[in-house]
Amino acid sequence: MTDTVTGWTPELFAQFWAAPDPAPLPGFVTEDVVGHWPGNRKMRGADDYIKALVDLMALLPDIHLEVHAGAMNGEFGFVRWVMHATGSNGPFQLDGADCITVRDGQVRENYINFDTAEFRRLSGHDLPF
Repeated sequence: MTDTVTGWTPELFAQFWAAPDPAPLPGFVTEDVVGHWPGNRKMRGADDYIKALVDLMALLPDIHLEVHAGAMNGEFGFVRWVMHATGSNGPFQLDGADCITVRDGQVRENYINFDTAEFRRLSGHDLPF
């Protein structure tokens, strides 16, 4: 386990999701990143992981996450957030959390946690992947 992690931090997560732009995403993740999304959806590799995020941003163009708590413990990070977006049912908010493993400053693994049924009810959409 690493004592100090440079690169990805909860603060960087908050900065990115305050006004998400997919352009810097390749620099944030390892080539072999694994994303564990709710509903047993697993994205393997940088291309699939980034595509999932880009698809979510396309589905909800005004999406942003407000970070309410974040912490690092060596190579492990945690972020509790509230999603703000507008879906086909109008504006909504949804709570969630990410549990992230960092390697060499980049996201190596991410467990994304939120209620997909509540997402569907509030946004009027299924996840796009």
